[in-house]
Amino acid sequence: MHAVNLIRSRQEERELDYWLSIVAFERQDRSLLNRLYLLYLFIFFAIWVFVMLTFFASGGALILQLASPFHPSLVVVSVELSLLGVWSIYGLWQACRRSPVVFSEADEVLICHTPVDRRLVTSRWFIMPWLKSAVAFWVIAVILGFSLAEISIPGVMGIDRIHEYAVYGLKPWLAILPYQFGLFAFQWAVGIFRLQKGRDKRWLGWIVIPLATFFFVSLFVLSLPALSESFIRLRDVADLISSPLQAGFTGGNLVSTIVASAVFGLISFGLMILTSGSFSLSRAAQETREVEALATAAKYGITSYAEEIHTRRRLGVTRAPSRLPALLGSGSLIWKDLLQARRTLRLNLILNWFSLFFLSVGISLLPDTGNLILAVAFWVIQAGSLSVVRLRNDLSLWPLARQMPISHERFLMADLLPTFAILVLISLAGMLTGSIIATPPRPDLYLVIPGLAASIAGISAYDVIQRSRSNLLLVGSTPNVSARGILLGFLIAFVIVFAAVVIQGVPGLFLSVLLSLGIAWFVFGLAARSLINI
Repeated sequence: MHAVNLIRSRQEERELDYWLSIVAFERQDRSLLNRLYLLYLFIFFAIWVFVMLTFFASGGALILQLASPFHPSLVVVSVELSLLGVWSIYGLWQACRRSPVVFSEADEVLICHTPVDRRLVTSRWFIMPWLKSAVAFWVIAVILGFSLAEISIPGVMGIDRIHEYAVYGLKPWLAILPYQFGLFAFQWAVGIFRLQKGRDKRWLGWIVIPLATFFFVSLFVLSLPALSESFIRLRDVADLISSPLQAGFTGGNLVSTIVASAVFGLISFGLMILTSGSFSLSRAAQETREVEALATAAKYGITSYAEEIHTRRRLGVTRAPSRLPALLGSGSLIWKDLLQARRTLRLNLILNWFSLFFLSVGISLLPDTGNLILAVAFWVIQAGSLSVVRLRNDLSLWPLARQMPISHERFLMADLLPTFAILVLISLAGMLTGSIIATPPRPDLYLVIPGLAASIAGISAYDVIQRSRSNLLLVGSTPNVSARGILLGFLIAFVIVFAAVVIQGVPGLFLSVLLSLGIAWFVFGLAARSLINI
């Protein structure tokens, strides 16, 4: 056990050093000044986290009042229950595909081929992944609790009433803590049970995942009073299962529900330990050593390598070749991009497009100019990163891309056009959704979006091409949009939005649209000329 703990402790220390290096804190420095700096960091981030949580809680309170003015607590419980259900089903699906216990190549050599007690290894490797998964649910629970406080606490909130506000966030956190722990331990138990010595229970996913989906969907439906009037007894069972969340958000006996959740968590953890006795560590290492390498590459910014390995692992060698249409010239590049987008579609890419949609909703909802510019700034960051995905992919295959008999303008147009079309459609859909929810449509912003999206795509492509070097492209390393590209995008967006918002009437609308199209044409020409010089 000492050797296992030593190896795992070193890994956790490296993880901690990585995060502390972001704030320039040296853990090995024992000086008084460094300790005072640590105290300053603790106070600063405590205040910053509280301010950010209250900031998001104010927006959450607005959404809750729009969704259910009379029973916002029921909406909060349903939201938290839905998030737990989706996360649990996805975790079980992933556990049935690969081992939940992730080992590196060094772990495979030092631990996985030794006669060490599997239960000790599993319990020691459990801590850090659970904490990483739990933080997101803790934050969401506190934000939802603060959102209820914004609605429920009467009068003006002052410093003297801060404890009332904090209780609304503390109770959901205490309620979700053992509940999420038990669900996470159950996911690990299923994944470990699949990889027993001498047996690989691939059939497990066909049983566990449908049952888990049916359970959480039924629990969600039966927790809604309007949908469960004819299922009184089943609704009582659903209320019993979801009682920890209800006690955290809506009141009730919090202590007894926490104890019940803790019992569930201990049972799940005990089940995980019980199934770990015959856990095949070597097969788990074979399934996860590449996952650990990809995570390390992504953490330290080697994104091109991580994307290439992930795509190869996803496609494999058994996939049948695609039937490519006979498109000539730059049309073949467009089809290639569509094919790559379909085959490399992943959850994080979908979430990035969803975040762009919600940012567009915020642009339409925000009435004042200051918050509008802030929302547009976040939209610029997301749009700039998404618009050059296909361009960076083609640049990473520079020996092939350089030899194609296609002009630089058409090459660049083919790489940017499909993403630009999706960017415009999602942005307009988000703004239209925001207009339907709360505000009348703003034709000035609707008409300026195509030119603004083209300008951001062009300036992002120019920044990536300017920072590309042929010696790095030959080994598949392509840069991402830098701070310079983001700042130039901010400047372009500020000029266009300023003309659209400040100058009222038809002249302002005409000027902003003409300005956006002119900037888009100019930056596209810059990017095309820069492509020649690589």
